[in-house]
Amino acid sequence: MALVFLFLVQLAAASATEQAPSQHVASLPLPPPNAATGNASEASQTGATSEQWTHHSVTIPANGSLSEALDELGLSARLSWQIGQTENSGWLTRLRQGDTLHIWLDQANRLQKIERHPSKAITYRLTRADDNADSVFQLKKLEHPVEIRLATASGEINDSFYLSAEAQGLSPRTIMNLADVFAWEIDFIRQLRPGDPFRVIYEKRYIDGEYIGDGDIIAAQINTGHDTNHTAFLLRDEAGKQNIGYYDMDGANLRKAFLRNPVDYVRITSRYKPKRYHPVLKKWRAHRGVDYGGPTGTPIRATGDGQIVKREWSRSYGRVMYIKHANRFTTVYAHMSRFGKHKKGSWVKQGDVIGYIGQSGLATGPHLHYEFRKSGRHVDPLKVKLPDANPVPEKHRHRFQQQAGLMMAQLERLNPHTQLARRFD
Repeated sequence: MALVFLFLVQLAAASATEQAPSQHVASLPLPPPNAATGNASEASQTGATSEQWTHHSVTIPANGSLSEALDELGLSARLSWQIGQTENSGWLTRLRQGDTLHIWLDQANRLQKIERHPSKAITYRLTRADDNADSVFQLKKLEHPVEIRLATASGEINDSFYLSAEAQGLSPRTIMNLADVFAWEIDFIRQLRPGDPFRVIYEKRYIDGEYIGDGDIIAAQINTGHDTNHTAFLLRDEAGKQNIGYYDMDGANLRKAFLRNPVDYVRITSRYKPKRYHPVLKKWRAHRGVDYGGPTGTPIRATGDGQIVKREWSRSYGRVMYIKHANRFTTVYAHMSRFGKHKKGSWVKQGDVIGYIGQSGLATGPHLHYEFRKSGRHVDPLKVKLPDANPVPEKHRHRFQQQAGLMMAQLERLNPHTQLARRFD
């Protein structure tokens, strides 16, 4: 975070002499992580040069294994056992469908090297050990230095939030992250209107000049009309490695004890009403929750930390789950097509997938019926005041105020009325 702080100081000073914002280059250097990089000794260990090795790519099928991958190349089953004795062998033995192994064999069809790339930033490399080593193979984790560049985007809501953000160059990952940051502040289904502006400063990640994906959102602002600005600033620890959380300009935590909505980007089909005509029972009765319509199979998330106290079938609610939370709160999720992996009695975290939208029980179409109860009494989930989380820790407060002030100045420089997606790289 200190690097972001210095970057923004330089950027603010430079902008003071500009007539208007312009695209320019300003790298945000990061210290390279510790990484083992060479394989110069591989040829000397075997008496053959790596140019003489043959390279094979093996993609792991469903229920596949390292042993089967080696067997496909005509290698001994004992090899997988020897690899399993290597320190951190799980990097190569715990494989999933679709993983690719790069395998090198010498002219005698003897295994010399295996590489697995779980991401562009990490390589797991197995090589033959020298004659004095305790094991036949050595397995190393290579971390490739990642360069972080700051990018910006700004625009207005013209269609859905997702499409409007995508039109300004934001990736699906960053759009979802932005929705997560403001999940406790903004109801993206009800509150956003055409013309509402948004501004974002975020990270883009590169290895050897190649873009590998977006990083964290550093700062963001969304206006929901009536001059209501929602701001978010990322606070990291003093080393700049661990994220502490997102806070507004005053240092208030954006995280609440509960998510406002248990599902993403679906429509509200029925609201909390003291009296509603039931479409199946054909009579008037209270509707003590909110119905979210959406495709069958849409993930449903726990809106707060808590314990599953009921996970059952109900004639009216179908597959239904009750989660008990702190401070006498209970949430109810009904009409699921199927439950998630969490069982009755399990503790779940806010955001955990607990089930999927369906049409079980008395329902005319696929939807989630969601209830929010306090001390056993039903309250409107869309209007209840959600408990706050802790503000910026005292020891970080001065540093946060300085950084938030600088980032706010940069957000204000972005013009949401013109299509703008630029990066500082």
